[in-house]
Amino acid sequence: MKSFFFQTIKDLPNEVYLFWVTLSFYILLLVINPSNYIIVFSFVLLFIAYYLKIKKFELSLFFLYTSALIVETGKVYPIQLLPAGIFPVEIFPNGYFVNLVITIIHFISFAMLLYMVHWLILKPRVYKPNLIDLLLIIFVILKILSAFLGSKLPALSLPFEALLLSSFVAYFYARFFIKFDMKLWKSLACLLGALVVFESLLGFSELAIKSPLGKNLEYLLQIDYFGHAADETQFTFRSAGTFNHANALGTWVASLCIFLFVAWLENKSNILWLSFVLGFSLMLITLSRSAWLGFAVGFLLLIIYIARHNKNVLRPRFNLILKWRFLIFPVLLILFVLFVIPRAESSLYSFQQDAGAVFFRRIQILDAIEIIKLHPIFGVGAVMGVYEGIALNLYTMTASIPLVVDNWYINTALGNGLVALFVFIFFLILSLRKLFESNNNPMLKISIVNSVICLLVAGIFLSDINTEFILLLLSLTNGGNIVPANEKKNS
Repeated sequence: MKSFFFQTIKDLPNEVYLFWVTLSFYILLLVINPSNYIIVFSFVLLFIAYYLKIKKFELSLFFLYTSALIVETGKVYPIQLLPAGIFPVEIFPNGYFVNLVITIIHFISFAMLLYMVHWLILKPRVYKPNLIDLLLIIFVILKILSAFLGSKLPALSLPFEALLLSSFVAYFYARFFIKFDMKLWKSLACLLGALVVFESLLGFSELAIKSPLGKNLEYLLQIDYFGHAADETQFTFRSAGTFNHANALGTWVASLCIFLFVAWLENKSNILWLSFVLGFSLMLITLSRSAWLGFAVGFLLLIIYIARHNKNVLRPRFNLILKWRFLIFPVLLILFVLFVIPRAESSLYSFQQDAGAVFFRRIQILDAIEIIKLHPIFGVGAVMGVYEGIALNLYTMTASIPLVVDNWYINTALGNGLVALFVFIFFLILSLRKLFESNNNPMLKISIVNSVICLLVAGIFLSDINTEFILLLLSLTNGGNIVPANEKKNS
């Protein structure tokens, strides 16, 4: 019996194994609900499970990092930025706090860093950074300088910037050790599919009881209330899964739906199809208009590209959808009637003065621009926007109600300066151009490009665009492996 079990595992394709192991792992964590320390230890067991099947340390660690991207809980350090009395007591009775959170991602990225240093010492490698890598390095340096030279409280801004370095470590780790090919694409897609399925199960469970489940994996343990604007006239519960906001969950799953859809077109996998369907449904129930818009733009560009260059791929998939139309279309109709149409209707009031979401965002952006004019080079440092707003007597949405500016581009320029923003955008442009010029499979290329476009569009209306996922994708396409000094570099 034991030998049969191990033989079955051995015979499973890597991508199927990754899907079921990852999904089972997260479901167990949700059911058992262990403490944060046990959660950290459990990821060691997940790494062992990956390694026993894949037999490659570097790739197993990369998959472990990818699987941990949805965990936003960990050791929390609340920091009082402003004392009580400045903001309305009913909203901020103890003053204005920001949370510094150390998650499992930081431990994994530290292990990645140690492994890179180990190999650089043990087996020196020739590393000639290209322009794309240099731009990313410059962006990181500018972020650190913004904490020292731009922030009025460097001791506060620097730790927040330091924790963000994990995604850049993972980027260069993948550049060192991971070679992206079709086999890896399918394995990565199935692993990400497992995360989408898990978030879907969690999100629909939260929706069923209209409340978080109270599990340690959930970032929000209390109901996040909406309904204080003209376009949100009554309380509406929005599932956030393991993320810190429904919008963050919505944009993440929107970009993944595009990635998974293309992977399904290319690989004919039921796992990928199930992941896409559940992910699309989850995206709708988050009520994130930014996610919907990002997905609509990315998916439309995707369909246009495929219709022009590889229309034969779409035809059999379209026939499959028609085959299941009596199940798919009623479900879509229900989702649209219950979630999309009411949200779209309420959006008509977004521009209403003194209440609409667009009206508030405009005030936020105008306040932020005033601060950026005074700090164009290095910005004001991480989490210092509200502090600077009060210093400049900007008692509007930036200061009197301390909310992060809902525009990633403005928010980046505010925190790190215009130079940092332009450098990162230039990095994205060159990365996507190099991807198109590469010899990779056209479908693979378009899946990455449109997933990134989805996030960039959503970033116009949100403070964060999930740069971790963007860097994860681009790290695999920006030139291949960096090889030892005595080996010929792969092209």
